[in-house]
Amino acid sequence: MNKKANAVLLAMVLCFGSLCGCGETANHGNSTDAGSEAEYATVITGGNGEEAKDATVWYPYWDNATADEELAAIGDHLGTICFFAAYFDKNSKMFIPDNITDKIEQFNKSGYLKGKTTFLTIVNDKLLEEGSSLKDTELLYEILGSSDLAEKHADNVIKLAKKSGLGGVEIDYEAIKKDTELWGHFNEFIKVLSEKASKDNLLLRVVFEPSAPVDSFEWPDYPEYVMMCYNLKGYGTDPGPKADVAFIQDLYKKMSVLNGKINMAFATGGFDFAGDGSVKQVNYRNAVALCEEYQGTTERDPDSNAVHFEYTDDAHSKHEVWYADQDTLKTWINTAKEAGCEKFSIWRLGGNF
Repeated sequence: MNKKANAVLLAMVLCFGSLCGCGETANHGNSTDAGSEAEYATVITGGNGEEAKDATVWYPYWDNATADEELAAIGDHLGTICFFAAYFDKNSKMFIPDNITDKIEQFNKSGYLKGKTTFLTIVNDKLLEEGSSLKDTELLYEILGSSDLAEKHADNVIKLAKKSGLGGVEIDYEAIKKDTELWGHFNEFIKVLSEKASKDNLLLRVVFEPSAPVDSFEWPDYPEYVMMCYNLKGYGTDPGPKADVAFIQDLYKKMSVLNGKINMAFATGGFDFAGDGSVKQVNYRNAVALCEEYQGTTERDPDSNAVHFEYTDDAHSKHEVWYADQDTLKTWINTAKEAGCEKFSIWRLGGNF
């Protein structure tokens, strides 16, 4: 990662933590050189020197090398890391991938995690005899479908979190959608897990998708609740940004019914919408590389401040690419801050800065 990319990453993270107001950022790709990371940080924080202790990033198990590179760029400015992710084997038993276990051990030996808040993220992905099942709701019925099952699963979550040596656990069970019965099971599970985590002095985060019926249930006060403020546009939609100002405002209003701590999650990168209707996810680096390769002309959407451009590939198929860069994130973060949000997360390390 070059010096300018380091500055961009640090700027994003510091913008998360500077709750007294972000300063102006330099536009990505322009001729202004912000200089050293320290100078760039001064621009972002308005000279107040605050660090991003209220910023969280997810560290993915499948891209350690790039994630390490980006963590090195952040230095000591980051407050929280979620190690993504523990999931389930073919027998529906949770496990932590070896490369995440090894990375946690490496970070602990180096002292990097000292003073940082750390979480183990658990997702409802399941290995099969061949391949895997992502966001598996049948699995959720299997582990949460009764009070006894929810209690047992909560105990297993606590055991796995303790085994990881991290400070807390994050539950990221997705694709429940409009399944009211399953939402009821999930709600009861979070109540049980909250009690157990509190007794064991483990922190707890719960991730919601935008469609979650947050206001249809009573949620315990103990967890931090994370709203995924992305994928407004993507698979199965017309071309557009992952989020816009109105979307963020609506989601924060939706989350305000919670008594617990609220965290708004944003994502860089975006989607490549092909003329034949197919959609492919692209991270920030992919998007920038595509634009350079096909000499695209970027524009900013006034409703989201997201970047978009068009290109025609070598097979003469037309594409429209939408993605978020650091300036987009600044707009989204400021929108959430103005609504009253004080904590932010970013999806994810690994090619998105």
